[in-house]
Amino acid sequence: MKKTIFLITILFLASISAFAYENMVKGNKFYHKGDFDKAVEFYQKAAEKDDKNPLIKYNLANAYYRKGQYDTACDYYNFALKNTDNENLKSAILYNMGNAAYRKQDTNLALDYYKACLKLNPSDIQAKQNIEFLQQDKQKQQNKNDKDKNKKDKNQNQKDNNDNNDNNDGRQNRNDEDKQDKYSRQNKDDNKDNEKQDKNDTGDNKTDNDKDEKNKDNKDKNEQDNKDNSSENKQQNSGQHLLDYFDKQDKQNNDKAKAVNVKAKAKSGKIW
Repeated sequence: MKKTIFLITILFLASISAFAYENMVKGNKFYHKGDFDKAVEFYQKAAEKDDKNPLIKYNLANAYYRKGQYDTACDYYNFALKNTDNENLKSAILYNMGNAAYRKQDTNLALDYYKACLKLNPSDIQAKQNIEFLQQDKQKQQNKNDKDKNKKDKNQNQKDNNDNNDNNDGRQNRNDEDKQDKYSRQNKDDNKDNEKQDKNDTGDNKTDNDKDEKNKDNKDKNEQDNKDNSSENKQQNSGQHLLDYFDKQDKQNNDKAKAVNVKAKAKSGKIW
């Protein structure tokens, strides 16, 4: 982008005093040599004698612009703009203010100044070129911003998705852990129940064994009792049998004796 600082010289100096004129000429000489500090010094001397003159303030603003003091330059440009009716001078001031705004990286304000300059002076080619340049640059910047925003949004969406996946994984892991804990507790409870059941079964088995042992003892006792009873009965039966036998023998003997006695009596006539 082309940037030109218009310096007011002899053409506009007719309206200032001789002393101011002399210092303005000296200031212009140092300005063209690139010694902007000296230029400011002589422009300030000229302004002391003619403080309201927009031409002196305009050249003073140009010198500060060259020194890179854009805010100070704009202060003097504004003063000059408000104190002149000359459209050519106004157009030059607006153009240079556009340059200062651009230097301060305020492209929107720079565009406004260039457009105002072009409105006052439609034949200002440099103002037109600067407008086109800034509009193209603005569009490029907008495209870059959109691209960066899309990239940022994409990265943010990816991050959100990753965070959601991490959260889901975390919840799933917690659910799995909770489920595992639940299974562990359930298994532990089942083991306790099994141990309790085994203990009960052992107790029941022991009781059953005790019962079986007791029943066996009772059976053995009953068998022994039955055996004893059988032996006793056998002995009793054997004794009874002997008694019966002897009773029978005694009876037979008695009967025999009686028979003998009767027979004997029959022979002797005696009754026994």
